[in-house]
Amino acid sequence: MVLESVVGFVVRNSVVVAFYLVIALLVFLFRKKFKFYAKVIAMYRTNFGIPFMDRIASRHTELVRLFGYISIGVGFVGMFFIVFSLFQGVYNFFAVPNSPPAVAPILPGVRVPGVSFFIPLVKGVIAIFLVALTHEFAHGIVARAHGIAVKSTGLAIIGPFFAAFVEPDEEQLKKKSDVVNYSMIAAGPVANVLSFFVIVFIASFVFSPVVGFFYPAAGISFSSITPESPAADAGLEPDVIYTSVNGVRVSSVADFTSAFEGVKPGEAVALESSERSYSVVAGSNPKDSSKAYLGVNVKGRFSNDSALHFRIVSWLMELFSLIGVLSLGIGLANLLPIGPLDGGKMLQQALHKVKGDEGKGNRALVKISLFFFLIILLLASASSALICCSVCMFSMSKRSFCRIYKLIIHQKAFAMISLFSYYNHCSCHHVVQPLFLFCKGYNYVPNQQHVS
Repeated sequence: MVLESVVGFVVRNSVVVAFYLVIALLVFLFRKKFKFYAKVIAMYRTNFGIPFMDRIASRHTELVRLFGYISIGVGFVGMFFIVFSLFQGVYNFFAVPNSPPAVAPILPGVRVPGVSFFIPLVKGVIAIFLVALTHEFAHGIVARAHGIAVKSTGLAIIGPFFAAFVEPDEEQLKKKSDVVNYSMIAAGPVANVLSFFVIVFIASFVFSPVVGFFYPAAGISFSSITPESPAADAGLEPDVIYTSVNGVRVSSVADFTSAFEGVKPGEAVALESSERSYSVVAGSNPKDSSKAYLGVNVKGRFSNDSALHFRIVSWLMELFSLIGVLSLGIGLANLLPIGPLDGGKMLQQALHKVKGDEGKGNRALVKISLFFFLIILLLASASSALICCSVCMFSMSKRSFCRIYKLIIHQKAFAMISLFSYYNHCSCHHVVQPLFLFCKGYNYVPNQQHVS
């Protein structure tokens, strides 16, 4: 039974499995160019981007330094925010039935159980690369603005996860003040959060109106219809463009959602296309019997949306949206007070001062890191059984984790580890979701879907 499930998973995700196998094969073939730590971390050092960092830092030294100083305050605020949200996620995990996870691993092409947010393979890899590039270049540029040499940049692979890093000169770092260290560390995640707001602005006031002008909304259609559902029984067909629901004109998914909100189970729903009219008796939603249910996945339709140029524009807009969401998610996740992450680096600097000794500060940081790592295991688990397995595995490999942690922390490399993207449905959901809702209102996210 287990073997059949594994084979079925591999068959359904053959492209994704092939991608990760190719990555593993490349690491093996070029293993002499990688440096390995604890057998699970592979780091590939390069000089990519260092001349660009030097050029930006030399031309805009004072502005870059100012950004770094501002990043200190923003970074600590972000750290408190995500810690509060993690504790809120723990509360919801136990107190709210069927609550979604507060954190989700970033694995392009892989559907994580219990998480509705899916990252396509190609767009996901490109988006993560650009987010990581922004993050690491921010570290490097601030370092260069303070006269700290960047020895190397590079990529890292931690199991199935991707990471990136910049490596400043360790001896020069020790001679700099704590403020400089704080500013350099905080610059990466704050640059990601800033990128999110820049993308929201550009999407809202530049791309969305332009795309909406060239590709006006044409209505909605159903990408899929559940067999034996009310929609299937009424003869509704997928990919037919519908322009009216209960006499109300609909031109987008948002319009359909608004028109459908007042429908109760058992009531008739009238839909019209350019060719004919349909009448569907709404059923009860399997997840909530008080809500109406048709059994369809709704998507927006646009003029010329079957043309190649529209598909290209649509793909680019979706990529742009994904970069924005991951910028916020990864930026906040990197502010977690866990040793290898930027938040852990900031906390380490603070603990050295509070404890008055680097050794005591590092030991305190290890304990704090293990605590929050355990919380992440809890929140990222899909079931109670998986939680138990995670805790057991964690307790068995505590020494190995500490070894990995110490290896990373002594590298003095500011790693942007994309193990988990912050995905909170209580606090952050209301920040992330408007990017899709607002853009959807401007016909910006062509494939945004709604289940009814």
